[in-house]
Amino acid sequence: MRCLYLLLLAGAVASCNRQEPVEPKIPICPPLECSDGTYVAGELLVGMHETTTLPQTFQLFNSNRFVIKSVMGPVYISALPADSIDYVVRELNRKSYINTGPWKAVKDGNVYLHYQTRALTVIPRLMDMTEANQQDWLATVQRLALQEQATMVKSCHLGVSLCAEKFWAQLLPQNSLVKWAEINKIARVQPGG
Repeated sequence: MRCLYLLLLAGAVASCNRQEPVEPKIPICPPLECSDGTYVAGELLVGMHETTTLPQTFQLFNSNRFVIKSVMGPVYISALPADSIDYVVRELNRKSYINTGPWKAVKDGNVYLHYQTRALTVIPRLMDMTEANQQDWLATVQRLALQEQATMVKSCHLGVSLCAEKFWAQLLPQNSLVKWAEINKIARVQPGG
């Protein structure tokens, strides 16, 4: 009996030493109480540091279960020859997450030859970046021999849990990959003035 008691006591002490990972406490509230009308409920805008790569960005947002609505500003240089520009535009426009109306790939627009280096440069706007679209984009980067460049502007439009917008806007800038985070504010414009 004494051995059984010591065995149970030892098991209890051993289990106390394990530390379970602590997830951040996200506020929960009814949707009508989320926004006071000055911002869009469930949305966040995030700017990444210049050296943060798109794969790092995807990993950070996926790990927090965010919806990546759009990514603007990544810059790529292709190792393909300059005369491949039409091929690159065609390949990019086959992607539903790029060919979205005004954001499609355009020769001498967001796909161009740099005026000094003649390097084939691609600045895509990526929409609806589900995990499947992310994997497809990373495969496209490989196939088109694209090399991501450090850029001053790389921002993301995210979907987050309702009522958690302010929480994430405060928490995300503490991550070394993130430069800034803000709720998606609504600007009221008065006609004629």
